[in-house]
Amino acid sequence: MMEQQPSNEPLFELQVDYDSGNRFNEATKWAKFITIICFIGIGFGVLMLAVSSAVLVQGFGTYMQMPGVEASGGIVITVIIIVLILFTYISILLYRFATLVKKGIQNQDQAVFNEGLMNLKNYFLINGIFALLGIVVNVVGFLGKLF
Repeated sequence: MMEQQPSNEPLFELQVDYDSGNRFNEATKWAKFITIICFIGIGFGVLMLAVSSAVLVQGFGTYMQMPGVEASGGIVITVIIIVLILFTYISILLYRFATLVKKGIQNQDQAVFNEGLMNLKNYFLINGIFALLGIVVNVVGFLGKLF
């Protein structure tokens, strides 16, 4: 069975009209606003990590009151760095959606518009995966407390 190759033809001859273009432009404004807030949060996270990393590594073992747990502070810092990197990538996807869709509408370039929508799809895909992981962790934690 042969796979059907994607084409650049509009689906059911759909096109972005003036009203839809205005709605997409409004969505890109909100996406840029949310992205700016996310980048500010990432900046604060990096700043807090830089300021508190030494204290976190040394104080983690004392907080846990267990000898030899100091190495766990490094693991916590590594996890925080990974989360910040993932959050940055997700924010970049949303920013690329906003800029590419707006550019695609302004220049009437279907390829740029489609690339922007692909970034939005990936943004929601990654957020959906994290949401499912969060639900699984919460259910497992809840069941662990029951039994």
